[in-house]
Order: sequence, then C-alpha cells, then structure tokens
Amino acid sequence: MGDGDSDHLCWERAEDMSTPRTAFKIDINNPGSEVAGETAAALAAAAKAFKPYDRMYSDLLLLHSKQVQRHMWL
Repeated sequence: MGDGDSDHLCWERAEDMSTPRTAFKIDINNPGSEVAGETAAALAAAAKAFKPYDRMYSDLLLLHSKQVQRHMWL
C-alpha cells in the first residue's frame, strides 16, 4: 500500500516520477483490514475471470486470495 495523496499529485508516468514512493505494510501493529479485504476480493475476482482461459493462473490467484484472507485475522 502506498501514499495515494502523493501519487495522485504527480501527473507523469510512474517510470519518470522523482517523488518518493513510500510503501507501507500491514501487520499486527499496522492494521489494514480494508486494504487486505479489497486485495483478497480483487484476487478472487481475477481468478474467476481467468478460469476459462488459464486454469493454473486462476488457481494461483485464488490461492493468494485465500492467503491474504487468512493473514487478515492473525
């Protein structure tokens, strides 16, 4: 997760950005269940979308979705 405010103030390609791209982590001391939930949902939706075309990739996306969900509650 990054700082959306600073990212949205910059209107150039990410490759050309010279501003700091601070990243944050979520863990027991830095909660972020909303971000983790949205990430898990996006991975699950992508798994469903890819399933007819690439079963192995779909399964991998679903696995990661479940891993994110599991770690939300630790």
